[in-house]
Amino acid sequence: MDIRITENLKSFRKKNGNTQEELANHLNISVQAVSKWERGEGYPDITLLPLIAAYYNKSVDELLGCDEIQKAQKINEYLCQYDKNGNCGKIQDNIELMKKALKEFPNDLTLMFKLCNALLFVDKAEYLDECIRVGEKILTSCVDDSIRFPTIQHLVYAYNSKNEREKAKEYAEKLPDLHCSRNTVLECVVKGEELRKLTQGNIAQHVALIDSSVTWMLRSKDYTAEERIFAYETVDKLYNLFLYDGNYGTEHCALHMLWMNISGEYARLKDTSNTISALKKAYYHAYEMDNFKEGKYSSLFADTGEYSKKSFLKNFEKSYVEWLKSVMQESVFDFIRDTEEWNSIMN
Repeated sequence: MDIRITENLKSFRKKNGNTQEELANHLNISVQAVSKWERGEGYPDITLLPLIAAYYNKSVDELLGCDEIQKAQKINEYLCQYDKNGNCGKIQDNIELMKKALKEFPNDLTLMFKLCNALLFVDKAEYLDECIRVGEKILTSCVDDSIRFPTIQHLVYAYNSKNEREKAKEYAEKLPDLHCSRNTVLECVVKGEELRKLTQGNIAQHVALIDSSVTWMLRSKDYTAEERIFAYETVDKLYNLFLYDGNYGTEHCALHMLWMNISGEYARLKDTSNTISALKKAYYHAYEMDNFKEGKYSSLFADTGEYSKKSFLKNFEKSYVEWLKSVMQESVFDFIRDTEEWNSIMN
């Protein structure tokens, strides 16, 4: 058990507004003994614990920090369930779970952030408003940038979804430049294996960022279907450049989306052969996601990394293959719906 009496003695005494000498006099011991306790150089005798707890109007468990340990365990249970729900696409369940958790721990910033995250995944106006309320509440009290920055990101997405683009831009401007990010700056600081792992993680993130940026770029104007296909297939080549051995890990998810988009563009051109080929590739990556197993990357650019589905969060309860098949019901694919190749994918 992680005994927190050292920290709690300091905290309770300062909140109570008394000195080490006053506590020592109350316990009929030397002030040096109290000073040692607060420096972590020893613990009070067990017979003194009830007296110290009573002096601060606390329980012995609170003095020892047992309540904090139990709180941390309970919060961790909520977060583990949140991850399990997220893996299955049970976003509504996660919203209710985090609301329940926050009734028990109303000021926990991690739980608030998780609620904010889940609310953003549901396409409802009232959820966007609640996401904004929770996110802005986090920013009023949180000083931890690892929570603040993703919260600001969520606020940008939420305001943008509400078509309040000036507000979204205002929050976006609060985030650091790409070149000033922690991961980029750390590359010149760390060495050896730590540097290799950091740079490989950065490479993976940069590829994912290029994928995202290309997708947004294609929304900026009316590109032709040929241009869109060229852009998407260039991104696919980028993934395969760094994951040249076909060990895609979690990138199966991104590649599944990429090839779904490519199949739609070929379908608009009524290109039967390439539409079927793209759908087969989308199906392959979707199948791999549905049958995902933990493992390690093996590419030169990624072999320090491991992959797991535990942290995945999706906003649909269908399997990836089922989702692909639902997309294939769109009218753009009608021209190949009766072909043998189509039926081989659907069945």
